[in-house]
Amino acid sequence: MSPFRLLLRAHHWPLYLLGCAGIALVNALLGAERLPVPVPNVDQLDVPLGLFSPLLLACMLVLHLRPPTPLWDTAPRAHTVIRLALLGTATLPAALACLPLWTHDPGLALSGLRNLAGLTGITLATATLAGATRGWMSAFPYVLLALLLGTHRSSTTGGHAHHPWWAFPLEPAGDVTAVALAVLVFGTAIASYSLRGTRPER
Repeated sequence: MSPFRLLLRAHHWPLYLLGCAGIALVNALLGAERLPVPVPNVDQLDVPLGLFSPLLLACMLVLHLRPPTPLWDTAPRAHTVIRLALLGTATLPAALACLPLWTHDPGLALSGLRNLAGLTGITLATATLAGATRGWMSAFPYVLLALLLGTHRSSTTGGHAHHPWWAFPLEPAGDVTAVALAVLVFGTAIASYSLRGTRPER
């Protein structure tokens, strides 16, 4: 068995692939189903399930990057290269899990990929500062705030809610600001993770 395959097994690769496959199946069957979310300013906001699945994928992804042993970062190796390889290998199945959304609506699939990038950036940045098992602790509150504070009755026209620039997960696929913000967050988090890795945890 090659060293890279041993590395993937040490990071619980088979379990991660199974989780991505499960989310891909949910996206294929129910990705376009709209979930009624009670929002104080708008009474109710119907959000496609496909916009929430990237949140789960991002949390799974960052957990997958947790070092298999506390001695991991003390061994002599090209840490930056290995971290980037692990991140790229982990991102691919997560991105593929969003593609079944295309069968419902191409725009929904593009929004899912954008949200995956942005939310992965948030979880990855949190993992760099607080540890991989705590990466989810920022992404979930952020999405909740985007739903509760990022929608206003005064900005709702034609039955479609408009959101402030920071609430990118709820924007349509063609929103340039949302895409730019997601890419910026993802790129910054990649740079930080490749240089520092996730914070060691006891």
